[in-house]
Amino acid sequence: MTPNEKELLNKFKQVGKASVVTMSRQLPVSINYAQVLCKRLVAQGFLEVVTPGRWPVYKVRESQ
Repeated sequence: MTPNEKELLNKFKQVGKASVVTMSRQLPVSINYAQVLCKRLVAQGFLEVVTPGRWPVYKVRESQ
């Protein structure tokens, strides 16, 4: 996990769920880069998509 992915995941843990646009302002990074980070975190099993779309809403995946 990259430092940016780790920082973004920590931000998601604080807010619960948020859109890519919102989280791009939290780091701060571009919206497109935030989207890339979120997709990587989904692929690794840390986040899940709550609301799909152009700018999806993500939340931390609950451990099983």
